[in-house]
Amino acid sequence: MDEVYSSVLTETSAQIKVEGSRFIADVFPATDEESAKTILESVRKKYYDATHHCYAYVIGAEKKNVRYSDDGEPSGTAGIKIHSAIQAKNLSDILVVVTRYFGGTKLGVGGLGRAYFESAENGIAHIKIVSKALVKELHVAFPFSETNPVMNVINSQKLKIARTDYTADRSIITLHILPSQLVPVQLLFTNATRGLAEISSGNSITVVWQ
Repeated sequence: MDEVYSSVLTETSAQIKVEGSRFIADVFPATDEESAKTILESVRKKYYDATHHCYAYVIGAEKKNVRYSDDGEPSGTAGIKIHSAIQAKNLSDILVVVTRYFGGTKLGVGGLGRAYFESAENGIAHIKIVSKALVKELHVAFPFSETNPVMNVINSQKLKIARTDYTADRSIITLHILPSQLVPVQLLFTNATRGLAEISSGNSITVVWQ
């Protein structure tokens, strides 16, 4: 699994024409199956008079949550081709719907597969890429007297602060840490504060990573 992966920032749309048929590729960010299905239904309603609404989505840092559909086109000519276009750019948390308006000329299995791939590829070419990461929350609680050592570790390791909280006698900084950083960073904080920092891990979440 890649710790940092590429995804789509905002939705976009592009279209091509092949032998009279119109192929509209709509590309969306999608972080879970429920949102992907909701978006798919909205596309079907938008293009209610279209011949087919074929799609593929890939979700998660591990890229294991994958679905695709030919929506009535010959098997293997649409959904898997759209998925191949997504794979070619190594993207995740993405839904691509290719809507076809049949133009009267049959493209054949090979031509149809090329048309769906090219349409998806064209749609993806117009997206804005964003880096995302599945990170672990790391909570570092420390006396005010240890602020400088803690901040030195954060700055030297270029760690990302999610938020800072305060009690009467201490600060609590929540960091977003890549899995590979977790153990060595905890050790750095322990050494820098001579064991005065209390360190605990929290939830695993997906965040934009810059």
